[in-house]
Amino acid sequence: MEKLFEVIKNTDPISIVVHNNPDPDALASATALRFILMDRGFKNIRIYYDGLIGRAENQAVLKILKAPLFLTVNIPSPETHQFILVDCQPFTGNVTLPDGINPIAVIDHHRLRKATCQLPFRDVRPHYGACSTILYEYLSSLKIDIPTHLATSLCYAISSETQSLGREGSRADKKAYVELLSRLSFSQLSRTQYPKLSRDFVSNLSRALLNAFYYKNFIGVVMEELPYPDFAAQMADFLLRVKNMTWSLCLGTFKDVLYVSIRTTNNKADASRIIKKIMPKGAASGGHEMIAGGQAKIDKSDRSKVRAAKNEVIIKMMRALNFSDVPHLLKLVRNEIFPLS
Repeated sequence: MEKLFEVIKNTDPISIVVHNNPDPDALASATALRFILMDRGFKNIRIYYDGLIGRAENQAVLKILKAPLFLTVNIPSPETHQFILVDCQPFTGNVTLPDGINPIAVIDHHRLRKATCQLPFRDVRPHYGACSTILYEYLSSLKIDIPTHLATSLCYAISSETQSLGREGSRADKKAYVELLSRLSFSQLSRTQYPKLSRDFVSNLSRALLNAFYYKNFIGVVMEELPYPDFAAQMADFLLRVKNMTWSLCLGTFKDVLYVSIRTTNNKADASRIIKKIMPKGAASGGHEMIAGGQAKIDKSDRSKVRAAKNEVIIKMMRALNFSDVPHLLKLVRNEIFPLS
């Protein structure tokens, strides 16, 4: 952490940037970093993001943190700012930076990218299940007293990112989670884990279930338009809970982007490798052993091309799982057979 302090100048604005459509891990990590920098006397620090914070749980985390967030498009005079990426890495397609800008630092838990190696500071720990664990270790090493709302958000972020430490949770994640339990607000944690759901969410969930399909141990759903980008990840997580399923996929479009999320219960699988295989050419993708996601620009004016692109993703996924010459799929709800063309 001291190395990061040496890289940052206190004379220039500091912009902490998280990945597009930030989740609890990104939100909690960025807020924790801002808290640390402010504690060390750094000033003029803002958190930036792009996209939407649509999922009810993510909105609940944002309410607890009460941290001001700003859209990257509104960064004034970006050439004068110092950019620090949290829970993401540059030039991966899932983070928005002003043109011509190179960050001075990256703190992340995804696989190390070549571009990241060229930066003045990097702390990338792909063996960690959550970026929030890294930030908790920073707070602990600096002996900074963690406020209740931040402890609650960090603990929930670790839990949600690792599915209560059952998915890619390292020893460090478990240690951080247990130690944070004594510092959080259980009422805040409960409201975050079980937020009130909108009627629109129920309608979208119904639509997803009616369109869900399965084949052997693979389950998925293709949606026309997602209500918000991270709905794809939300449904991939949800569908994987169906009995006897070890792989799940959800895809759909939001505005002019095709979003794809895959999940698996196999802790020895490489979901990040598979997502690269199934995404359209030129798409951005990333992930871990058990979770991965990708996004690709798409021209929605041609519906036939959109349908073909979505269908190709499913076919490639089936091939990646060694399911060749699949004659048909089964609908999850009605068990009706329909062709895979």
